Amino acid sequence: MNKYLIFFSFFILSVSFCGSAQNDNKFIASFTGGIYINNEQAWILEPAISLHFNKYFGVGMGMEFTCQYNQPVRTTVIDNHEAALVDNERNVGWIIFKPHAIFKSPAIWKSSDNYLRLWLQAEPGVSLACPFRNSLTYEIMQFEGTVSHPIGYMVSHPIGYRRFPNKGLQWFYWNAKVSADFAIDRFIIEAGYGLSNLDYYSGRRNITLANGQKFYVPKKELSQSVFISLGYSF
Repeated sequence: MNKYLIFFSFFILSVSFCGSAQNDNKFIASFTGGIYINNEQAWILEPAISLHFNKYFGVGMGMEFTCQYNQPVRTTVIDNHEAALVDNERNVGWIIFKPHAIFKSPAIWKSSDNYLRLWLQAEPGVSLACPFRNSLTYEIMQFEGTVSHPIGYMVSHPIGYRRFPNKGLQWFYWNAKVSADFAIDRFIIEAGYGLSNLDYYSGRRNITLANGQKFYVPKKELSQSVFISLGYSF
């Protein structure tokens, strides 16, 4: 399956490169914001550029930045001490390169002067994903009464932190978007729904902690998102 997805991504890149030499092509730069509606709480930001060969077909490239937020403290026991996942690693995050094809419907509504236009759009593509981290770092704590401090701060200890690496990272996925697009002259407002087999927890799915237990992550499921986008045609 992966070899066909890789071929598709190279096809999109090749078509985009060859098509850019044509003078009648239209470029659209866009910026998308959204959220994943599963995989717990996560935001999406995605700048993208697309090349439209005609009013029904094009190719595009996006760079998605996504990260969870408001994740709780995760604790474990290391060397008979309580340890907490460091603050800047509580939230899962990814950078995802997304070449894709673009299929546009004929206008389902437009003004008489073509200044306002409404159509539907589908964007199948692939995701080349890199997690912010492919490991976890725990800070070993020392308690004085009810107050805790990093153990390296309280006593002379050679290891105040412990890193646990992940195995079996998956980085290649498919994605698809469907949207309704409304153009006001050169400006384009888009709202839609996205679906992908992105494993949001692949960067920590196979981490074994010091107590021999695996770090808990939710089971695999298709990633679903909703988004809005603002674009400009030039």
